[in-house]
Amino acid sequence: MTDTTTVDEKPNDEQLPELHESASLGADGIHPAHEPLKDRLLLPLLLPLLSMAAVALLAINVSRILLAGDEDTALAIGITLLLTILVGATVLAAMPKAKTSSLVVTCGLGIFVIAMAGLIALGPSLDDGSGGAAAGYVPPTGAATSTVDVSAGPGLTFNGVAFTGNYDAKPGVVQVNYGGATGHTLAIQDPKFDGFLLKSDASPKSGKVQLAAGKYTIYCTVPGHEAAGMKATITVAG
Repeated sequence: MTDTTTVDEKPNDEQLPELHESASLGADGIHPAHEPLKDRLLLPLLLPLLSMAAVALLAINVSRILLAGDEDTALAIGITLLLTILVGATVLAAMPKAKTSSLVVTCGLGIFVIAMAGLIALGPSLDDGSGGAAAGYVPPTGAATSTVDVSAGPGLTFNGVAFTGNYDAKPGVVQVNYGGATGHTLAIQDPKFDGFLLKSDASPKSGKVQLAAGKYTIYCTVPGHEAAGMKATITVAG
């Protein structure tokens, strides 16, 4: 019987792959990950800019919504927005495993809704009801030929219950000054002066009107005040 012994053949050097030294190998011999351009440059620059743009957009449109209504409406809207933000933040915090795409879509939808509401409220928010700036009325220029001082109150009256109900002025530019109790307005019952409105507790408290000879009725536009007696007459005569 012939004893055969298997001898491991030593591999030929020509069969081994040629090794090349690489300058990109790290300390552990592993190639570092190549970060794309967006992670190194675009995201650090775009994220702060997009965040500032989103905050500015929200601030502008929320301001328009609040200015479009009266004080009570603005308070109700502000409370609703605050509660919505708090509830939304709570819901998002309770979903740590939510996908980034879902969060982006949710935030984008909220911003879109607020932006649309701001566009709808743009017109009413620009109408502040001020005397000379309101649409349809342009105050006259030049010095006033006479001045009429009107005081709101006491009660729902102009210049008190003992007042005769008449103010005198000369034809031309008449300056009307308004003061007294808060919460009252002053307008003129004439289509030519639509948009002329003074406020006893806010700007403007004075305004100019061009009056020809005749009689003009002034009144408080607050509902019910004119009917209660808060009106008077300006008599213009040379």
